[in-house]
This record gives sequence, structure tokens and C-alpha cells, in this order.
Amino acid sequence: MDLRTLRYFVAVVDEGGMTQAARVLFVSQPSLSLAMRRLEDELGVRLFDRSGRGAVPTADGARLAGLARQVIAEADGARERVRQVSGLEVGRLVVATSATLAVHPLTPLIAALRGRHPGLEVHVRDASTAAGAFGAVRSGEAELGVVDDMPPDAGWDRCDLGAEEIVLVASPEFAAGLAEPVARARVADLDLGVIPSDLDSASTAATAVASMLGRVRAQCAHRAMLWELVRDGTVATFAGRDTAKAVMPWASLRSLDPPLWREAHLVWREQALSPAGAALVELARGRDEPPGDR
Repeated sequence: MDLRTLRYFVAVVDEGGMTQAARVLFVSQPSLSLAMRRLEDELGVRLFDRSGRGAVPTADGARLAGLARQVIAEADGARERVRQVSGLEVGRLVVATSATLAVHPLTPLIAALRGRHPGLEVHVRDASTAAGAFGAVRSGEAELGVVDDMPPDAGWDRCDLGAEEIVLVASPEFAAGLAEPVARARVADLDLGVIPSDLDSASTAATAVASMLGRVRAQCAHRAMLWELVRDGTVATFAGRDTAKAVMPWASLRSLDPPLWREAHLVWREQALSPAGAALVELARGRDEPPGDR
């Protein structure tokens, strides 16, 4: 029994006979009659009373008609859902990253994706570290990850999202006596606050920040708390320049000497992406293309 046969069967019931249904279905009447005979043989019951001029469903036929309508409706609904997902009218995308990389560069990418496809649902999961993001993608909990490390093994694809300068972030009062730029050797003498998970990485940026830490006065698991301590002038901290401008517009920013940059990458497993995942990758790749090549 297949879906086409069920559609044929329902058409015979609705039209009241083989000839009328064949006309509606644009098939020959003998072919339709043969399909109904085979359906009856497969089920082992009589579906129609053919004693009159038409084809009247038996009790078994009436029961099957109700079930067939339900199956056809569910199949049509599933087909429509697949069409909508393929056309990015609906869909769900899960991206794993650390909060450090969520503001930049992920936020503008998601904003652009939702602008193009407002029916999409995007979930951003805090994986805490690059290793956590890789793990979430590997396990299937997320389709894409945003990290500042290279993939740990084979079987990954990636798209480079560009670099963000890492700067020292402080309240205006705290920064009043700091030069621009601040020598890295000078940072160790400052009262600093950190997010421990930001240092749990083998990336160049995390390693460089760890090497500058001297007087760590606050270790905060919650970024909002650290930002409030920075606002109050208790400590200074490190953040990406674009990120700091977005979430701490009141802060004074100081470059480091020599400057420090963090590379961000969009990563996924080497397999077919969902339409939503492929759309985000397309947007990410378009960011770095010269205008004439887009």
C-alpha cells in the first residue's frame, strides 16, 4: 500500500464510482479498478460493494477511508513542512559559542540571517569554551560553532570570520592614568577582573591574556557582574573592541602594545548542512568577499 493508492481509494469513495474517480484523477478506468482490486487483495477485505452501478464503500471500506484521509493529511502536512524548511520559511538553527564571541561576530550574522529569513528560529548556546563548542557540534547538539581555535582534528569545515582587536576595558576614572596604547608589561600592575572560562583555550589571544595577568582581583563566572565591577572602577578587564563598544559603551578602551587580535571561525562537521545552516555559512562567507565579487 502506498500513498498514491490511498489517494485513488479516497477519490473513488468521494466520487461514488470508478469511472467518475478516473476522470478526476486523469487515469484510465481499468487501471484504477485494478489498483482497487490489488488494495483489497493486500488487505484481505472487500472495500466496495459493486452490486449497483457505482462503488459504494463497505463497512471496512468506510473505516479505511477515515484512516486514509488522516494519513494523506499528515503526509501533505509533512511535505509542506519540508518545503517550508527547504525554502527557509521556517526552521531551527542551533549555534554553540562562548559568550565572548556571541556579541561579535555572531550577533550581526544572526541579525542578517533573520532579516533575510524572518521565519527562522535561532538558538545560541553558551558552550563556555572553544572545546565546549567543538563538543556540541560533534555530538549534534549544535549544527555550527563559533570559536577562536582551529578545529582539533580532521572532519571539519570552517569559515574565517575575521579578527577583532583585544583591548583593555576600564571605567573613565580607572583609565585616566593609562597611556594609549598600554604596554603589555604595564598590565600586570593593574587590578584586573577575568572570566575564568575565557582563559580556558589554547588560542593565541587567550594565551597572551593569561601571560599578562598579574593582580587578578576578581574572577567572575557571570559577565554582567564583571562588567559592573569595571563600571564601578574596581577592576579593568579584557574584551574585543567591537564587543566592548556594544555592551559597555560607557567604558574607556585602551589598545595593547604590541596590539593583540583574536581570530574567529565558524565551524561545522563535514556533512550536509541544513538549509538554515547553509544560509548562515553563505552570509559568513560573503562578509569577506570584495564588493565586486558578491
